[in-house]
Amino acid sequence: MSNFAIRNLEKLLKDPSCKIVPAVNQVELHPNNPSPKLIAYNKEKGIHSTGYSCLGSTDSPLYKDKTLLDIAEKKGKTPQQVLLMWGLQRDTSVIPKSVTKSRIEKNFELDGWELTSEEMEKLSNLKDRFKVCGDGWLPVKVFFGDDE
Repeated sequence: MSNFAIRNLEKLLKDPSCKIVPAVNQVELHPNNPSPKLIAYNKEKGIHSTGYSCLGSTDSPLYKDKTLLDIAEKKGKTPQQVLLMWGLQRDTSVIPKSVTKSRIEKNFELDGWELTSEEMEKLSNLKDRFKVCGDGWLPVKVFFGDDE
């Protein structure tokens, strides 16, 4: 499933017609939208979390974030690689988007290194919050801002 916040997950799982717990909840996940409560809820219910827009977006304000840029420079990695590792080290899967061959190849260079717990903590606690995708185009509201 996709974009199920805790409120809608509870509605689904409590419904008598729900016989199978969904395997995956695909949601927007990046350091400016880390959704720790939702990730914990999914895990508690046996639902895996997959992060889309895990790199922010094209020209994302995330790529101007000093914390991210400092960690990337210190590690000798691209900001995108750091963002992907952040997602993976949170036990989520990541589905980055790129149409550039060199960036796609760089996105695969994640073996043999990791972020420290201090780096993970810094990225998970960036002050700015934003979502790349909203729900204004949908017939019902799906984002409630209560997944932090």
